[in-house]
Amino acid sequence: MKIAYIVGGLPFGGVETWLCDLAAEYRRSGLAEARIFNLSGTGEMHGRFVEQGLDVRSVGSGIRAIASHRLDTTLRLRAMLRDYAPDVIHTMHISANHHGRLAALGLGIPVVTHLHNVKREKRLHRRLSDKLLSHATTAYLAVSRAVADVVAADHNRAGRPVQVFYNAIDPKRCDMPPLDLKAAFGVSAPVILSVGRYVRQKNLDLLIRAVRILHDQHMPASLVLVGEGVERPRLEALRDSLGLAGHVVLTGFRQDVAAFFRAADIFAMPSDFEGFPIAQMEALYCGLPCVVSRHVPSLEVAAEASLVCETEPGDIAAKLLSILRDDTLRARLSEAAHRVIEPLTMPRYAERLLAFYTNLLAQDLAGQAR
Repeated sequence: MKIAYIVGGLPFGGVETWLCDLAAEYRRSGLAEARIFNLSGTGEMHGRFVEQGLDVRSVGSGIRAIASHRLDTTLRLRAMLRDYAPDVIHTMHISANHHGRLAALGLGIPVVTHLHNVKREKRLHRRLSDKLLSHATTAYLAVSRAVADVVAADHNRAGRPVQVFYNAIDPKRCDMPPLDLKAAFGVSAPVILSVGRYVRQKNLDLLIRAVRILHDQHMPASLVLVGEGVERPRLEALRDSLGLAGHVVLTGFRQDVAAFFRAADIFAMPSDFEGFPIAQMEALYCGLPCVVSRHVPSLEVAAEASLVCETEPGDIAAKLLSILRDDTLRARLSEAAHRVIEPLTMPRYAERLLAFYTNLLAQDLAGQAR
């Protein structure tokens, strides 16, 4: 089976990590052939896809190519899809969901639109486009029940089938020795880790303020932020103003993220919204207790391995401190982390997704026969 995966770009992020793991699993197992169409042709993770021998095709040559008014992007993608002739088209990212479905019109190929986030679109033209393009969608995938609710409310005017597929991880990528964080960055245990883009939704500023509170309560914890993004200057300035220059590290984009999970004591994600974060799944695989906000839908499966915090520095600090000072609690959360992640591995996920595609094609053929 040939699958065309369409993305707006390949930046550092959970969606891109998931796609890389999935395409690599299909390549390893031979269950399916995956070709990734990168609309913008940009992204820090593009090189990782290429290094793994994955089939990536650039549709455009810059971030402007993903704008919804760029008819040339749609037409170029359509020509590339016609040439590839996939069995299924699978779109993700806002721009890819837009251009992918338009490009697929009239090709007679089932289109799966995959929603990874609970963020609700505020721009009117985007909201209208999402509803109209539901008629060009064969089925929706949502990474959590919370995301499925957003699909029902904001997207699925045509009443297409919706299935929840919780994200999965590649265990092999997580199996590496811990990084010596003291030697690499000068930070000492206990270490709180957060992984993701430096953007406002992640509330990394609140996490930095929570670390200041920990220090004020005689718990000199370190915070390591693995990622990159536009918020870096603001976060660095906040760190320095709070006197945490030796205790808070912004690492930038890293290829060895699992080595950080192996070296940390707690994973934290006090976000305003998420879909089903790969980063927390990897943290669970590595046995890390988690402190996450109630807006993180992975709580649907990982509640017993997590403490839930409010998006407020004092409460974040209180939850972190509970784990750091209670060995029994930390051990219980860690044991639960190993247990809940076991079903959420990529080999199982890839087989289930392939069965979903196969069923979709069978239904499509049956519909054509009628």
